[in-house]
Amino acid sequence: MTETNHLTICTWKVLNSESIPEGTAFFISENLLLTSLHVVEDFADQTFYIENRENAKFKVTVKDSCKINDLAILITEEFNSENIVILCDEDPLISAEWSSFGFPATVDGSKVGSKIAGTIFNKIDIEHTHDIVLETNGIALLKEFRGFSGSGVLNCNQYVTAVLRYKDVNHLCSVSIKKAKDFLIRNNVAIKNDELGDFTNYVSAAFDYTSDPFKGLGQAQAKAVAKKTSPQNIAVGLGGKLMVPERSGTLQQIIGYLKSQTVINQELWRAWLEFLTYVQFLKGEYSNINAICISLPKTEVSKLIPGVETPITQDINLTLQFYFTEEKVYFDIAKEYILEKSFAGTLQNNQCHIFHSHNTMFGLNVISAEDKKKIVFNIAGPPDAGLNIAESIYCGILSFTELSRKVTSSQSLEDITDNLTKIFTDAIS
Repeated sequence: MTETNHLTICTWKVLNSESIPEGTAFFISENLLLTSLHVVEDFADQTFYIENRENAKFKVTVKDSCKINDLAILITEEFNSENIVILCDEDPLISAEWSSFGFPATVDGSKVGSKIAGTIFNKIDIEHTHDIVLETNGIALLKEFRGFSGSGVLNCNQYVTAVLRYKDVNHLCSVSIKKAKDFLIRNNVAIKNDELGDFTNYVSAAFDYTSDPFKGLGQAQAKAVAKKTSPQNIAVGLGGKLMVPERSGTLQQIIGYLKSQTVINQELWRAWLEFLTYVQFLKGEYSNINAICISLPKTEVSKLIPGVETPITQDINLTLQFYFTEEKVYFDIAKEYILEKSFAGTLQNNQCHIFHSHNTMFGLNVISAEDKKKIVFNIAGPPDAGLNIAESIYCGILSFTELSRKVTSSQSLEDITDNLTKIFTDAIS
């Protein structure tokens, strides 16, 4: 379950004009707080107070409000907070865990505050004030919950993705930052994009392990990739094939799992961004994530054809497929997958399969030509044909680590394209 330590120090009680606690608010910038409109609507035209757990009080007024989303932005000129939360327009996921901190409408709760946690129960797609219904894991929904109104809802990455709302309702509900985004942007409130909505979240981490000039060239091309596609596009295009072995469950369940596994999730999308950047360097095509294609110009194909010794060069169109796994042994996962593709009859010429994992040792040992011979690409055939072992098939196997190591020493754009062309050509030889 997500921790609320940082949210706690950003969260304050909202006191009405008679200094009675009415709800909760939290700092979203140095002098702005976010809360539910119904918490302050009875005295919205007045100056009132916020108070923290150390009994510090400061005057605030309502800067702006939004009845459609039941939200209000408070401003204080007496205090600048060093502690603020990050808002994120994450698309809510059913069953995802959440946590919050607020001030329940009890004597003790109003004094010290309380943590609450649970899972997302439902999303409301029709036009409605709140759009998320929350479960509280067996906690009875009593009238004391009204004190939580205006509290921030944290996801597993410690971002506030919604604001709790409890006003004469049968459930603990919330308004997502995604739903209220226009109102917040109107007030110049900073909002972090959903991790799946935009690759720009990962550009700064791309190629961060290397140095210039390659790092600068790589990140410049990564920004171009970020404008053309997104993690969401990849996830939708691949479905369960986002992971190898293929994960069962709906795409929403798979994404929910990944978001709960921060290390895996970060490495998955960083690697995808870098991989597509390599494709971008080679002016490849990746609008269809299931048919990523590059061209290897004037490649020597003589050595790819048994018995042909006369040098022959021609362009080769190569289809690339990128696979991410939680497994640790590179050779085993590559062998298992290639055999599976072979048995299914989906293994074709001019393919290169790139494997990666969040495990740090994955892919450090290169699969040699002798290793590749141990992977039988095709033992399937007509029932009366016996064993049918393909003598040659232009199918490359690379680890993403191997690919990156060989190209990141490049000193120019020309070096990068030349090295990438050689790496992929050698891989299918």
